[in-house]
Amino acid sequence: MHWAEPAWLALLILTPLPWFWERSRPRLSWPTLAPFAGTRRGLGGWANALPSLALSLAIAAMAVALARPQTVGGRIRVAGKGVAIVVAIDRSSSMKAADFADGADKLSRLDAAKRTLDAFIGGRPDDPIGIVAFANYPDLTCVPTLDHDFARQTVSALSPAVGNDDGTNLGDALAVGLDALRHTTAKSRVLILLSDGQNDPNVARPLDPREAARIARGLGITLHTIAVGDAGGLIRTTDKASNLPVVSEVGGPDLALLADLAKIGGGLPFRATDAKGLAAVFAAIDELEKSPISGTILTRYRERFAPWAVAALACLVVQRLMRDGKITRLP
Repeated sequence: MHWAEPAWLALLILTPLPWFWERSRPRLSWPTLAPFAGTRRGLGGWANALPSLALSLAIAAMAVALARPQTVGGRIRVAGKGVAIVVAIDRSSSMKAADFADGADKLSRLDAAKRTLDAFIGGRPDDPIGIVAFANYPDLTCVPTLDHDFARQTVSALSPAVGNDDGTNLGDALAVGLDALRHTTAKSRVLILLSDGQNDPNVARPLDPREAARIARGLGITLHTIAVGDAGGLIRTTDKASNLPVVSEVGGPDLALLADLAKIGGGLPFRATDAKGLAAVFAAIDELEKSPISGTILTRYRERFAPWAVAALACLVVQRLMRDGKITRLP
């Protein structure tokens, strides 16, 4: 529990006042049976004390309400000097190939990449991280941000491209990632390109990937590449005409091109052919891209004063009814 205005809790010292006031106010003497031994106090005696108790409770509840009790609604890192990272992840249809071994199971390339990227984001709380999802067309699905819950939700929502969007446009994907990093204030900026295919854009005037790598070098942005999968991966789809299952073979990543891009961009080329290997690649990048951190955390609070204010009002109503009602009035 957090108190936004704790000074108002000093009003709690006033809670005994109604009782003292009730005890000290002038009274008329009435005949009583008190001198007779063995007599017990009736309900009327206790009833006379209830209005003072209700008023004391109203003062206490109002003091708590004015102090504004709050509970933690979440925490967001609002400032940091970590490494700004953008991950450009291929979501072309070939990423559906389920050839990534995960123990006894098989994962699709995209599912393995999503799971590993989620863990990577979770392990770098002080770094602004952005996501570019691309196939034939790149899309900045998450700008570099410290709101990592949103970044992870973005990764979780990724799905393979279909229709005209299917393809592999490495150059334009790099351009979108570089533009996102260009607007960050971090001193160290890193672009990670993850792809399993050949550069094969089906758009007008696509950017050459090597030219994008040279732009990265000129901007002082480090470019790492990750080649995932092998040639010969299988994709299972359904033929629209016959509604029968179809198994097709997909090619592998362009290792020479990805290695060249990393060299031009001042980074390192990596390769992963299974889930464990991909996790090791991201762990290696995590170790490479370290920098001193100076962060600030903003805590969001939820107000909890309303129930106390309602309780104070209810006690005042009860006190008024009991004071002026028949229960404490003389016949």
